[in-house]
Amino acid sequence: MLTSVMGNTPKVGQYIQDCKRMGIEVLPPDINKSYSTFTVEEGKIRFGLAAVKNVGVNMIETMVQTRKEKGEFISFSDFCQKVDAKDLNKRAVESLIKCGAFDSLKIYRAQLMGVYESLLDSINQDKRRKIQGQLGLFDMTGDTSFSFKKDPLPNIKEFDDKIKLNMEKEILGLYISGHPLAEFQQELKYFTSMNSSTINEIMENPQETEHKDGEKIIVGGMVLEKVTKTTRNNKLMAFIVLEDLLGTMECIIFPNIFSQHMDLIQEGNLIIIEGTLSLKDEENPKILTNTIKPLTKMQTQKLYIKIKEKSDMVLLHKAKNICKKYHGNVPLYIYIEKDNKVLRADRDLWVKLNHDLIQELSQIFGKESVKIK
Repeated sequence: MLTSVMGNTPKVGQYIQDCKRMGIEVLPPDINKSYSTFTVEEGKIRFGLAAVKNVGVNMIETMVQTRKEKGEFISFSDFCQKVDAKDLNKRAVESLIKCGAFDSLKIYRAQLMGVYESLLDSINQDKRRKIQGQLGLFDMTGDTSFSFKKDPLPNIKEFDDKIKLNMEKEILGLYISGHPLAEFQQELKYFTSMNSSTINEIMENPQETEHKDGEKIIVGGMVLEKVTKTTRNNKLMAFIVLEDLLGTMECIIFPNIFSQHMDLIQEGNLIIIEGTLSLKDEENPKILTNTIKPLTKMQTQKLYIKIKEKSDMVLLHKAKNICKKYHGNVPLYIYIEKDNKVLRADRDLWVKLNHDLIQELSQIFGKESVKIK
């Protein structure tokens, strides 16, 4: 299935996300393991080299054939030496470095990015001299067995994860070794009521979904794309693509919301959106935005419950039972309206914020009496 859509990056990304949802691990491109197409490797899927940007068919065929005849590549220099010079080009080699295809050689991508051009030039020059019958770079020793076992690499630190992930996105069209949202996986699980996978299911089977047009939902993720437009009233609105751990979804931000949150609606920002689901005939599902919050701040918020008076023990008892069910690290505060006092609950009543908790408390105290700040 993946091989059939190799030229369609969005489809490749969608199928890979499907694999992850089914618990099938997708392995990154590897110069010693990958073939042209996607392949099965010990129950996992290995990324195909033909889906790597700038890497041509001739280079892939030469790499695979060379590997078959001469064994696996043991270093970057060994790779450059063994693969025919006519099939190697700097642009393709750079793409292989950026997507992590040399990672299994235990070499930092930062190190290779610093020296790959000079190493490639030196080795190709040596190949040309040998072809011309002159002494090669290592002919003086009479022994070439050790020549390319180690690479002359600079002593520098590896790129941070964010840079590496951005490189993968640039070259593969998707993240393969991780995801910028990975550290917020729990927040996305607890603070949202819907994800992109559900929205894509609605799009694929609109007649079978239980979700309704106008349904209140909460989604979260990273702003992947943003397009602004000017309305007839000369006000700005935005159309954004929000990416979560399972895919992407479209959100519409009208002028009144856009003007309040312009700083949050920037590509790369992590946000939570509360809005309504728009399901129109012959249109992809969209989210009409009502409020926007930064995802990073969700970790430091507090839960407030408003009651009329302290003596309302029935409601307080219900709140206690619910909070114990969702025990976590978020402080709980009770605002007593009659006394105009705020009391902090004991540590054993602190909660783990999520959509279900807020819904249960709202059913008892009313939506306006349950606030996250």
